[in-house]
Amino acid sequence: MSSPVSFRVSERDVYIIIDAGTRPSEVKAEQLQKAWQASDYSAAKLLDPQMMAQTATKYAQHFSKDSNSSISFQVIIAEIFDADLNLQVSDDDMKVTASGIVGFGGKALTQEAIIAKLKEKKVTSGIQRKAIDALVEHTNEAPPGAELSVTVAKGKYPINGSNAKFKPLADDARKRVLRPQLREDGTADMRDLGAQVTVDPEQPLLQKIPPSKGRPGFTVFGQELEAHDGEDRDFKPGEGTRVSETDSNLIVADRTGMPSFNDNSVQVDDVMQLNNVDVSTGHVKFKGSVIVSGNVSEGMKVTCSGDITVGGYVDSAELYADGNITVRKGCIGRLLNSGETAEHDEDADDWIPDVSTKLVAGGSIWCAYAQYSCLDSQNGVHTDKQLTHCHVITKGQLAIGGEGRNARGKLIGGTIETCDHIYCGQLGAPAGTKTRIYWSLPPVDPQSLEHLKNMRAVLAKTLARIKVVQQGLDRCQTLEDGPKKLEYETKLKGEVRKLKARIVTTRTSIDSVLEAFENHPVLRTMVSKEVFPGILFIFKEKSLRIKEHRNGTMFLLQDKQLRVDSLV
Repeated sequence: MSSPVSFRVSERDVYIIIDAGTRPSEVKAEQLQKAWQASDYSAAKLLDPQMMAQTATKYAQHFSKDSNSSISFQVIIAEIFDADLNLQVSDDDMKVTASGIVGFGGKALTQEAIIAKLKEKKVTSGIQRKAIDALVEHTNEAPPGAELSVTVAKGKYPINGSNAKFKPLADDARKRVLRPQLREDGTADMRDLGAQVTVDPEQPLLQKIPPSKGRPGFTVFGQELEAHDGEDRDFKPGEGTRVSETDSNLIVADRTGMPSFNDNSVQVDDVMQLNNVDVSTGHVKFKGSVIVSGNVSEGMKVTCSGDITVGGYVDSAELYADGNITVRKGCIGRLLNSGETAEHDEDADDWIPDVSTKLVAGGSIWCAYAQYSCLDSQNGVHTDKQLTHCHVITKGQLAIGGEGRNARGKLIGGTIETCDHIYCGQLGAPAGTKTRIYWSLPPVDPQSLEHLKNMRAVLAKTLARIKVVQQGLDRCQTLEDGPKKLEYETKLKGEVRKLKARIVTTRTSIDSVLEAFENHPVLRTMVSKEVFPGILFIFKEKSLRIKEHRNGTMFLLQDKQLRVDSLV
């Protein structure tokens, strides 16, 4: 027996049809629902969730009014919807997100339809075929109304080329001293630092890795995004080295000696090796590098043109090196101004510790720890554990126990003068120990400095000349009145006017150059763990005091302003 219920579609509307003369008891809501689920249109969207119950009620009312009608009963119960596609382009034109919504009984999305929609938006580059296939599959397989969002087009960000780099190809004295030899039982012999690090003529020392080309990118609209090539830097062969005859990107040794590396330069030094520096050796002054396997004792001085490497301690002594200084164990000093007013002085904002241990390096300084020491370095100071009540002067980074967020060392008390970043795990101490950090602007390029120097020389010369001319005018007043006095006075006054105009112009030019020098990169002090009260940051006339305990914190010198940010 055939069912009295059928369905038909007109455009987007789905009609239910009940044969004329069918008794209401044969078409109750449950029966209509079963017929709907068994039909080819069951995926269409019902106008109302209770549509079958409403239809059964309407049909019963219709039958009671005209039970003898020969016309079938029909009413719209659902609509057919095709799958929907929405495209969203990111603000930077680097990504297109497509949201596909499964249709209700209508057509699924196709690759062709999606690509056509992208072309309408003028999206031509970075189209993701696999994402499009996923959308097509979703609108064919997922239940009606289900939504899926995928990235169907991706731009490519430009990749700037890397700058030229320099790779050391030999160990230096620092690596030697930080790598004690192993005994037969596997333990480290802290006194045995192994053989002296030496190189032979023609041995490769420093390799230049040339700058790389930048790789341009593009937006999803096909617009090219420019990339910058890496910057090149020159080799600087030092004493005892030269550029290889067969490879212009390689510096080789030109004699036997100990290599000393300093960024883009390397030199080979003669080496003096000592067990200790004390009263038995006297002060040491050597043209080359000095290796002390033991300690440098109180009151002693070591001066050299290369590197200084100390395997033990530096105790109230002074080290001066044109290269790098490495102290494996630590630097120990004491206050020299420790009188009755020492406590007051140490709490003053402008206190500079006068200490008994001093290290001055033309390169970098590395030590395990330091207390009451002056560390003066051109290229940065690195300590493994902590700095306590020290005076640090450097144009490079100060890193204590690592760099960036990995720094774990402690910086407690003393005065820091730098124009670069500072990294530590702990800044200050629970007792509120006064710790001062003086920030200055990074040095400017040599050409600008030379220009400034020349303008200042012109200004000084002009000021000296106007002083002489003014003295001549003063002497004019002692002459008798007459044509010669008038001529002389008029000439000198004219020259004074010209000199004053030149002074104004020169000073304006100097001010403009100095103002340009003030534009600086952001300087950071990154404290990874905690900051205690008593910290004072100073930049020129500006200051920032920390009066509360803080967790990880970033302190910034940005646009000549001191700022504090949480380290998240």
